[in-house]
Amino acid sequence: MEQYNFYENRAVNAAVQLPKILPGEGYMPSEGLVRALNVALMLQKPLLVTGVPGTGKSDLAHHIADRFGWGEVVPFATRTDSVATDLLYRYDSLAHFHRVNIEKGTACELKAFEIEKDFIHYEALGRAICDSIGQNKEQQRRRRVVLIDEIDKAPRDLPNDILSLIETMCFEVPELKSAKETSPSFYRKEGDEVYKPVVILTSNSEKTLPEPFLRRCVYFHIDMPDKELLMKILLKKKRILRKLDEKSAAKFINLFLAISDLVTGKKPATHELILWIWWMQENGFSADELISFSSSSANAATLLSGMSILAKEESDLKAVVDAIEKHKLKG
Repeated sequence: MEQYNFYENRAVNAAVQLPKILPGEGYMPSEGLVRALNVALMLQKPLLVTGVPGTGKSDLAHHIADRFGWGEVVPFATRTDSVATDLLYRYDSLAHFHRVNIEKGTACELKAFEIEKDFIHYEALGRAICDSIGQNKEQQRRRRVVLIDEIDKAPRDLPNDILSLIETMCFEVPELKSAKETSPSFYRKEGDEVYKPVVILTSNSEKTLPEPFLRRCVYFHIDMPDKELLMKILLKKKRILRKLDEKSAAKFINLFLAISDLVTGKKPATHELILWIWWMQENGFSADELISFSSSSANAATLLSGMSILAKEESDLKAVVDAIEKHKLKG
C-alpha cells in the first residue's frame, strides 16, 4: 500500500485518488420519490425535499435534468443573507462604472442590450425564466431544472418571494430601464408557462419553513435507503465501484448498517457508504477483514482509519473501533 501513503512519499498520486463523482450519476430514486416528483410535475409546483446530508437531495435535480434531457441544472446555494434578486441576476456595477470612466461618459449611451450583454449575469431562476422565452433569435426556448439548495438557511421572507417568482414567471431588471430607448418588453422578463422551470428545493430542516411557503410546495422526505435499494444504488456505481460484486456489496451493506446503529451523532448516509467501499477496495481491504479484525495485522491501523469516513464524532469513532476490535460486527 506504499502508493497510498501520500504523507510518507511526500507526493500525491492522482492516479489512486477518488475519481470525480458526477452529480446525479447512477442515481436511484425510490418509488415514493418518483411518485412525489410526478405530482410536482403535474401541478407545476416546486418539490421540497428533506433528508439528512448525503441521501441524494441535490443529486435528484441532476438526475431529473439528465433523464428528461433538459440540459445542465442551474443551481443556487442559499445563504443566510440571500435576497430574491440573488436568484435572478447579478449586476456588475463596478465594470459598468469603469466603462463609463474609461470612455469619458460615452458608455452612458449604451443601449439596453449592450448593458445586458456586458454587465448583467442571469442566475438560477432568472436564467430559467429567460431561457423559457429564448434570449435571442438563435436560442430556442427551453425548460430548465433549478436547484435551490438548503432553503432552510434563507431569511424568513425569501422562501415566499421565491414561490411568487415561480408562480408569476416574471421579474424586472431596473438597471436596464435607464438605457436609451428601452422598452418595458426588454427590461421586464416574462417567462413562457409552457417551459416553466422544474424547481427542486432542498432542506436539512435546520429551521421551520413558513407555512404559506409549505402550502405551495409538494413535499418528500428521503429516508435512508433499505438494503434492497442500497444494493441497487451500489451496483449502479460501476464507474466508481468497479471492483464491487453483489456478494461483497451485501457484506459491506450489513457492516455499514451495523456501524450506523452504533453511531449516535451524525449518521453516515449513502454518500459515505460509497466513499467507504471505494476506499476499502482501493486499499485492498475486504469486508471479511473487518469482520475478523486482527490487531496484529500489518495494516490494522490503516483499516481502522477508514472508520473516520463513517463516524464523525470522537465518541462514535471510539464505539465503532471498539466493536471492531471485539469482533462484534457481522457482515
